[in-house]
Amino acid sequence: MKLLLLSGMLLLAGSAYAQLGLRAGANTTYIATKTPQQGQQASADAKAGYQVGVFYEHKLGTRFSVVPELQFSRQRTQLSLQESVFADPSYAADYRLSQSYLHLPVLLRARFGSFYVEAGPQASLQLASREVGTEFYGTTGPYYKDIDRTATARYRRFDVGVCAGLGVQLPSGFGIGLRGTAGLLSLNSKESALSSYSGDLRSQTVQASISYQLRPRS
Repeated sequence: MKLLLLSGMLLLAGSAYAQLGLRAGANTTYIATKTPQQGQQASADAKAGYQVGVFYEHKLGTRFSVVPELQFSRQRTQLSLQESVFADPSYAADYRLSQSYLHLPVLLRARFGSFYVEAGPQASLQLASREVGTEFYGTTGPYYKDIDRTATARYRRFDVGVCAGLGVQLPSGFGIGLRGTAGLLSLNSKESALSSYSGDLRSQTVQASISYQLRPRS
Protein backbone atom coordinates (compact mmCIF):
# COMPACT_ATOMS: atom_id res chain seq x y z
CA MET A 1 0.00 0.00 0.00
CA LYS A 2 2.86 2.40 0.80
CA LEU A 3 4.34 1.75 -2.65
CA LEU A 4 0.98 2.52 -4.27
CA LEU A 5 0.66 5.79 -2.33
CA LEU A 6 4.22 6.82 -3.18
CA SER A 7 3.87 6.07 -6.89
CA GLY A 8 0.64 8.06 -7.07
CA MET A 9 2.12 11.11 -5.37
CA LEU A 10 5.19 11.04 -7.63
CA LEU A 11 2.99 10.98 -10.71
CA LEU A 12 0.95 13.89 -9.37
CA ALA A 13 4.05 16.03 -8.82
CA GLY A 14 6.39 14.74 -11.51
CA SER A 15 5.96 17.06 -14.53
CA ALA A 16 5.78 20.75 -15.35
CA TYR A 17 3.45 19.80 -18.19
CA ALA A 18 0.98 17.94 -15.99
CA GLN A 19 -2.54 17.66 -17.38
CA LEU A 20 -4.32 18.29 -14.10
CA GLY A 21 -8.04 18.06 -13.51
CA LEU A 22 -10.76 18.43 -10.91
CA ARG A 23 -13.50 15.89 -10.29
CA ALA A 24 -16.68 16.05 -8.17
CA GLY A 25 -19.96 14.18 -7.96
CA ALA A 26 -22.28 11.85 -6.07
CA ASN A 27 -21.88 8.27 -4.88
CA THR A 28 -23.84 5.38 -3.41
CA THR A 29 -22.21 2.85 -1.09
CA TYR A 30 -23.31 -0.71 -0.41
CA ILE A 31 -21.70 -2.98 2.18
CA ALA A 32 -21.72 -6.63 1.10
CA THR A 33 -21.38 -9.69 3.31
CA LYS A 34 -18.71 -12.11 2.09
CA THR A 35 -18.59 -15.81 3.09
CA PRO A 36 -21.20 -15.53 5.90
CA GLN A 37 -20.89 -17.97 8.78
CA GLN A 38 -23.66 -19.90 10.50
CA GLY A 39 -25.82 -17.62 12.65
CA GLN A 40 -24.75 -14.38 10.96
CA GLN A 41 -27.02 -12.12 8.93
CA ALA A 42 -26.36 -8.75 7.34
CA SER A 43 -28.16 -6.47 4.92
CA ALA A 44 -27.45 -2.97 3.67
CA ASP A 45 -29.25 -0.18 1.83
CA ALA A 46 -27.13 2.22 -0.18
CA LYS A 47 -27.39 5.92 0.68
CA ALA A 48 -26.25 8.97 -1.26
CA GLY A 49 -22.88 10.59 -0.60
CA TYR A 50 -20.39 12.74 -2.50
CA GLN A 51 -16.74 12.95 -3.55
CA VAL A 52 -14.31 15.65 -4.67
CA GLY A 53 -10.81 15.13 -6.00
CA VAL A 54 -7.86 16.23 -8.08
CA PHE A 55 -6.27 14.01 -10.74
CA TYR A 56 -3.41 14.04 -13.21
CA GLU A 57 -3.38 12.29 -16.59
CA HIS A 58 0.09 11.11 -17.60
CA LYS A 59 0.13 10.22 -21.30
CA LEU A 60 1.73 6.92 -22.32
CA GLY A 61 0.96 7.38 -26.01
CA THR A 62 -1.87 8.49 -28.27
CA ARG A 63 -4.42 6.16 -26.63
CA PHE A 64 -3.20 5.07 -23.20
CA SER A 65 -2.49 7.06 -20.05
CA VAL A 66 -2.04 6.60 -16.29
CA VAL A 67 -4.45 8.63 -14.13
CA PRO A 68 -3.70 8.88 -10.38
CA GLU A 69 -6.25 10.76 -8.30
CA LEU A 70 -6.39 12.08 -4.74
CA GLN A 71 -10.00 12.08 -3.59
CA PHE A 72 -12.05 12.88 -0.49
CA SER A 73 -15.20 10.76 -0.31
CA ARG A 74 -18.19 10.91 2.05
CA GLN A 75 -20.00 7.54 2.05
CA ARG A 76 -23.23 6.47 3.80
CA THR A 77 -25.00 3.12 4.23
CA GLN A 78 -27.97 1.86 6.26
CA LEU A 79 -26.69 -1.33 7.84
CA SER A 80 -28.56 -4.16 9.64
CA LEU A 81 -26.54 -6.86 11.45
CA GLN A 82 -27.39 -9.93 13.51
CA GLU A 83 -25.27 -12.53 15.26
CA SER A 84 -27.03 -15.52 16.83
CA VAL A 85 -26.13 -18.18 19.36
CA PHE A 86 -28.36 -21.20 18.74
CA ALA A 87 -31.87 -19.83 17.93
CA ASP A 88 -31.67 -16.54 19.83
CA PRO A 89 -29.84 -13.42 18.63
CA SER A 90 -26.96 -12.42 20.89
CA TYR A 91 -26.43 -9.15 19.01
CA ALA A 92 -28.44 -7.12 16.51
CA ALA A 93 -28.06 -3.60 15.16
CA ASP A 94 -29.76 -1.27 12.69
CA TYR A 95 -27.91 1.98 12.08
CA ARG A 96 -26.77 4.51 9.51
CA LEU A 97 -23.02 4.31 8.95
CA SER A 98 -21.40 7.53 7.67
CA GLN A 99 -17.72 7.33 6.72
CA SER A 100 -15.14 9.77 5.35
CA TYR A 101 -12.28 8.41 3.25
CA LEU A 102 -9.18 9.65 1.48
CA HIS A 103 -8.87 7.53 -1.70
CA LEU A 104 -5.91 7.19 -4.04
CA PRO A 105 -6.90 5.31 -7.22
CA VAL A 106 -4.19 4.78 -9.85
CA LEU A 107 -5.96 3.90 -13.11
CA LEU A 108 -4.88 2.85 -16.58
CA ARG A 109 -7.06 4.71 -19.09
CA ALA A 110 -7.66 3.85 -22.75
CA ARG A 111 -9.24 6.44 -25.06
CA PHE A 112 -11.44 5.77 -28.07
CA GLY A 113 -12.14 9.19 -29.52
CA SER A 114 -14.01 11.18 -26.87
CA PHE A 115 -14.83 8.03 -24.88
CA TYR A 116 -12.57 6.24 -22.42
CA VAL A 117 -12.47 3.18 -20.18
CA GLU A 118 -10.27 2.86 -17.10
CA ALA A 119 -9.33 0.34 -14.43
CA GLY A 120 -6.80 -0.10 -11.65
CA PRO A 121 -6.12 -0.42 -7.89
CA GLN A 122 -7.16 1.96 -5.12
CA ALA A 123 -5.71 2.57 -1.65
CA SER A 124 -8.02 4.09 0.99
CA LEU A 125 -7.53 5.72 4.38
CA GLN A 126 -10.54 6.01 6.70
CA LEU A 127 -10.62 9.51 8.23
CA ALA A 128 -13.79 9.23 10.33
CA SER A 129 -16.86 7.05 10.89
CA ARG A 130 -20.13 7.62 12.76
CA GLU A 131 -23.01 5.28 13.66
CA VAL A 132 -26.58 6.45 14.38
CA GLY A 133 -29.35 3.94 15.15
CA THR A 134 -30.12 1.14 17.63
CA GLU A 135 -28.38 -1.93 19.08
CA PHE A 136 -29.73 -5.03 20.81
CA TYR A 137 -27.81 -7.31 23.19
CA GLY A 138 -29.31 -10.66 24.17
CA THR A 139 -26.64 -12.23 26.34
CA THR A 140 -26.60 -9.80 29.29
CA GLY A 141 -30.18 -8.52 29.30
CA PRO A 142 -31.71 -8.53 26.87
CA TYR A 143 -31.78 -4.78 26.24
CA TYR A 144 -31.91 -2.17 23.46
CA LYS A 145 -30.03 1.07 23.31
CA ASP A 146 -29.96 4.07 20.95
CA ILE A 147 -26.54 4.91 19.52
CA ASP A 148 -25.10 8.11 18.11
CA ARG A 149 -21.34 7.69 18.33
CA THR A 150 -17.99 8.22 16.72
CA ALA A 151 -16.93 4.84 15.35
CA THR A 152 -13.57 5.42 13.66
CA ALA A 153 -11.83 2.76 15.78
CA ARG A 154 -14.53 0.17 15.04
CA TYR A 155 -13.56 -0.13 11.35
CA ARG A 156 -10.38 -0.84 9.41
CA ARG A 157 -8.32 2.31 8.88
CA PHE A 158 -6.74 1.14 5.60
CA ASP A 159 -8.45 -0.60 2.68
CA VAL A 160 -7.37 -1.74 -0.78
CA GLY A 161 -9.76 -2.10 -3.70
CA VAL A 162 -10.13 -2.33 -7.45
CA CYS A 163 -11.80 0.27 -9.69
CA ALA A 164 -13.31 0.22 -13.17
CA GLY A 165 -15.09 2.97 -15.04
CA LEU A 166 -15.99 4.68 -18.28
CA GLY A 167 -16.65 8.23 -19.40
CA VAL A 168 -16.67 10.94 -22.01
CA GLN A 169 -14.01 13.67 -22.26
CA LEU A 170 -15.10 16.73 -24.28
CA PRO A 171 -12.73 19.05 -26.18
CA SER A 172 -13.73 21.93 -23.87
CA GLY A 173 -12.09 20.11 -20.95
CA PHE A 174 -15.33 19.04 -19.26
CA GLY A 175 -16.19 15.38 -18.87
CA ILE A 176 -18.62 12.98 -17.24
CA GLY A 177 -17.77 9.59 -15.81
CA LEU A 178 -19.11 6.54 -13.99
CA ARG A 179 -16.87 4.43 -11.76
CA GLY A 180 -17.35 1.39 -9.53
CA THR A 181 -15.04 0.34 -6.70
CA ALA A 182 -14.97 -2.90 -4.69
CA GLY A 183 -13.02 -3.18 -1.44
CA LEU A 184 -10.86 -6.29 -1.04
CA LEU A 185 -10.49 -6.21 2.76
CA SER A 186 -13.13 -6.61 5.43
CA LEU A 187 -14.12 -3.33 7.09
CA ASN A 188 -14.32 -5.00 10.48
CA SER A 189 -10.84 -6.48 10.82
CA LYS A 190 -9.72 -8.59 13.78
CA GLU A 191 -7.80 -5.58 15.08
CA SER A 192 -10.89 -3.32 15.04
CA ALA A 193 -13.30 -2.80 17.93
CA LEU A 194 -16.35 -4.13 16.01
CA SER A 195 -16.38 -7.28 18.15
CA SER A 196 -20.17 -7.71 18.54
CA TYR A 197 -20.50 -8.83 14.90
CA SER A 198 -17.77 -11.04 13.40
CA GLY A 199 -19.08 -11.39 9.83
CA ASP A 200 -17.06 -10.20 6.84
CA LEU A 201 -18.22 -6.77 5.57
CA ARG A 202 -16.81 -5.22 2.39
CA SER A 203 -17.51 -1.85 0.82
CA GLN A 204 -18.77 -1.40 -2.76
CA THR A 205 -19.22 2.11 -4.18
CA VAL A 206 -20.56 3.56 -7.43
CA GLN A 207 -19.57 7.14 -8.31
CA ALA A 208 -20.98 9.50 -10.94
CA SER A 209 -18.83 12.57 -11.54
CA ILE A 210 -18.34 15.73 -13.55
CA SER A 211 -14.71 16.65 -14.26
CA TYR A 212 -12.78 19.53 -15.70
CA GLN A 213 -9.33 18.90 -17.13
CA LEU A 214 -6.82 21.73 -17.60
CA ARG A 215 -5.25 21.85 -21.04
CA PRO A 216 -1.54 20.95 -21.08
CA ARG A 217 1.01 23.66 -21.72
CA SER A 218 2.27 23.90 -25.23
